[in-house]
Amino acid sequence: MLQKEEKITIILMVMALLVLIIAYFGFIVDGVETSQYSERSNTGDRVVLHGDVVGKRVTFTGDHLILTVDSEGSRVKVFIPCNSGAEKVNNIINIADAVEVTGTVEEYQGEKEIVVEQPGDVKILE
Repeated sequence: MLQKEEKITIILMVMALLVLIIAYFGFIVDGVETSQYSERSNTGDRVVLHGDVVGKRVTFTGDHLILTVDSEGSRVKVFIPCNSGAEKVNNIINIADAVEVTGTVEEYQGEKEIVVEQPGDVKILE
């Protein structure tokens, strides 16, 4: 049978392990490196894009939102799936708004686009 001190030591070690697991999933996993979007960004890269909204439309099927953002003279498509807040973003974003978009670079029909995961990934800049 374990002594009182041994039991306390085991409990403290388990608690320390739980703290490390929480820190890993809370800080390291969410801290995936994000870089500025460029033409050289690769599929799968997590990027941030700054620019002005020059186009906005809802898809005919699926109710997804597609924004066209002009960033330093380059037009980039931003895809917001319906289950990632397309309706919410559509209600707050307008043509000519300056925005910051965070997402993952994907390719659709041979063109790069940024896919957004949640509504908070599209922010209006002041």
